[in-house]
Amino acid sequence: INSKQTQHCVEQIARSSGRRIDLMSPILDARMSDGSRACVVIPPIAVDGPTISIRKFSKRILPLASFGPAAATDIVKQLITTRANIVISGATSSGKTSLLSSASQFFSPHERIVCVEDTAELRFAHPHVVQLQTRPANSEGNGEISLQSLVRASLRLRPDRLIVGEVRGGEVVDMLLALSSGHRGCWSTVHANSATETVDRLAAMVLRDSPQWSHDQAVSTIYGAVGAIVFVKRVSARRRSIVEIVSCSESTLHTLYRATDND
Repeated sequence: INSKQTQHCVEQIARSSGRRIDLMSPILDARMSDGSRACVVIPPIAVDGPTISIRKFSKRILPLASFGPAAATDIVKQLITTRANIVISGATSSGKTSLLSSASQFFSPHERIVCVEDTAELRFAHPHVVQLQTRPANSEGNGEISLQSLVRASLRLRPDRLIVGEVRGGEVVDMLLALSSGHRGCWSTVHANSATETVDRLAAMVLRDSPQWSHDQAVSTIYGAVGAIVFVKRVSARRRSIVEIVSCSESTLHTLYRATDND
């Protein structure tokens, strides 16, 4: 592929997604029309020339059973039924989004799901879903719609379940305060290396955005807002699995499930 073809691809991705990429904004993260997720980086950030990465997702929502034995998936179903607030954690490409999509098959069809994402990629097996996506600022620096503002807006849309696709910044405070104030059955995802580290990751994001909070306040709010953490891991090129589930109560993590070598 030559430079003109590459430039044409970059322009097509930007145009179809309605997002901006130029010298002032050289990184583009976008959702394509077929649901694929594209990341484009151009010079001067990409030293050797424009780089395009397209991550394709299966249109099929995997059955929950594909993420582990019944000992694990039955707990997830129970957490859905009791309307616990759940955080799915794991590394990049560990199956967080896929697991959330699978779990949605067990949400009541009478519930109203409001999902907010930086780039829309979640798929739902549910008849009543409102999906909201962020918008970057234009070339004049105006018109940005952040994930934080979408979390706030979502609460005015009367969700029975609020889904925050991936928590990475200031939206964590609004999400935790919403969950602490009585919203139940909500789900989110976050990058972390273990179920235990998930609490530390969330606390670090709170402190980064709201330095007036103390670490103890952040951790206490997390335990009060989150009912359980489901940690997933990529175990092979084609398989992602639940390796740990912990409940959060009274500033303590209680193990509900931990995978063994036989699972």
